[in-house]
Amino acid sequence: MKKNYFVLKYAFIALLLIFASCSKDEENEQMNESAEAVAELDFVKNDGTEGLPKEEAFEADEEAPILEEGAKSYWNYDYTLLKPSDLTPDQVKAKACGESTTMPLLVGSRKLKVGKVVVSNDEENLYLTFRANKSRYMKKVYLYIGEKGQIPFYSNGFPNLRKFNFKAFPYYFGGMKKATYVIPLSSINLDCFEIVAYSKVYDKNSSCFYSAFAYNKNLTQEYTYSYYSGCYYYGEWVRSFEYCVEKCQAECVQAYGYHEQCGICENDVLNTFFAYTFLDSRGPDGFNIELITNTNGCDISTSTEVGHINIKALEGSRYQISYEVNAGYEMCELNFSYGSSRFDTPNTVSEQFDTPTTSYSFEIDRLPAGANIYINSGAQIAESN
Repeated sequence: MKKNYFVLKYAFIALLLIFASCSKDEENEQMNESAEAVAELDFVKNDGTEGLPKEEAFEADEEAPILEEGAKSYWNYDYTLLKPSDLTPDQVKAKACGESTTMPLLVGSRKLKVGKVVVSNDEENLYLTFRANKSRYMKKVYLYIGEKGQIPFYSNGFPNLRKFNFKAFPYYFGGMKKATYVIPLSSINLDCFEIVAYSKVYDKNSSCFYSAFAYNKNLTQEYTYSYYSGCYYYGEWVRSFEYCVEKCQAECVQAYGYHEQCGICENDVLNTFFAYTFLDSRGPDGFNIELITNTNGCDISTSTEVGHINIKALEGSRYQISYEVNAGYEMCELNFSYGSSRFDTPNTVSEQFDTPTTSYSFEIDRLPAGANIYINSGAQIAESN
């Protein structure tokens, strides 16, 4: 009997150890805790209204409607209520145009980092991914997105979160470890705008609620703050950053400069040649070489004309080369090689454009002792938005 007791005792201890070793992954999106374990302090004491006159601190507009059973009701419903997207960070990254912008979520004059915010966009939407670090969880997210001069403030200098135009309130205890919010660019309608990204962050270890803003921590700013219940309050400083919509560029494809009547093609290389006397005789209009895509080697029967290259004689034995693409296309880069012998074009002009363009001109010198000019030219072309 005693032996069985010890067996049961050690089996029970082993079972406890197994359960104790099973901890939640920090990257889990939701922290499931009881209401008592994460009882939330009155949010009014954590939104910058400390010390304000009651009429300003408690000013309220219409009451928000209940969107779902059991949901909380909030004042001042003049905002867009955001809910986390199902998109993964990799999916957001694949959609994004250009480079994303990452800002740390910082608390107080010590700039305690409690997470980060990553901002990007595609042609239609703005993506904001909030992520809390270590043992911290986001309780609420308030976003102002618009002109910097229109950021709402209390009289004490703290942003008036109630008047922000985007908000997210999780309808469960604990909070979010990470969340991605999707906002249509059409609702912002600005190429560059200011973002005030605020999150109320709960620290599971300290049971503290932090007021965190996303911004560049290297900025030198003056702080005015007071300390209350383990949370910081601020005044007289806009914690924000500017974001400019990244332009989405279509994939560029190779276009070739070629004039069928004055051209030759060998080994899939398109080459066009002219006598200088012919070019000189064309006057101020010059002569055009077609820019074509979709060639099949030397077969251009199914090609598409997307623009042209104009060659015009100038005074002093110089020539102007002008690229121009048709409506609906843009040029990402160009290359223009020329020489005095067939398929030997060592003189090169090339340009890459940070912003795609529809036209570009440059000048070249007439080659010495050359009767003809042989040209191997092209461009990278994309369909314009």
